Amino acid sequence: MIVAIHQPQYLPWIPYCDKADQCDVFVYLDNVQFQKNGVQNRNQILTAQGPRYLTVPVRASLDLTIRETPIADRVWPRKHIRTIEQEYRRAPFAAGFDATLRALLEQEWPSLAALNIAVTEWMFERLGLRCRRVCASELAIAGAKEDLVIAICQALGATEYLSGGGARSYQTAENFAAHGLQLRYQDYQNQPYPQCTSAEFVPDLSALDLLLNTGPQAREFMLAGRRG
Repeated sequence: MIVAIHQPQYLPWIPYCDKADQCDVFVYLDNVQFQKNGVQNRNQILTAQGPRYLTVPVRASLDLTIRETPIADRVWPRKHIRTIEQEYRRAPFAAGFDATLRALLEQEWPSLAALNIAVTEWMFERLGLRCRRVCASELAIAGAKEDLVIAICQALGATEYLSGGGARSYQTAENFAAHGLQLRYQDYQNQPYPQCTSAEFVPDLSALDLLLNTGPQAREFMLAGRRG
């Protein structure tokens, strides 16, 4: 049984979605500290001027986890919706920015994690993901970094952990093996797909760009980037 773990992100990029698609259980790591200047409260879309971050303003604190981090104001949804509508008005599947997603953005959320998970679930559904999803805060676990990951895997009865490459610096296959877990790293490279605002492919954007440009072919393009 394969488990993957990642912090909740706002409008996550394609490799995030692919990682979830490769596992049996995907864990939203919502009980760790909010990372300032990361992608937990922002991600990029493609505009006529190039990539642009859409950022959710938050009242961040070193004492707060992602699930405790409050959203700072109610002005940002209108700005994000207006920007997406303007920049993707010529996208073949612009209608994919539907009333459901607009309502999610406009809703008043208790925390950044709640918003991120709701928006990500919208994306997962449209990309055809079938894994079970849980929040780390719902599990009886403790620890940090590698120990926390192993504790989550054990709590879920995992036999394999699918990790992002950024964790190589503090994880060892031997330690996972000692706990009955196989450690595997995601190998993914974004593959070109048609983009309405650029003749030359621009990678590393929110998966929203993929969905609005390719519609029902989005899953096929996502899978094309998977290696190994």
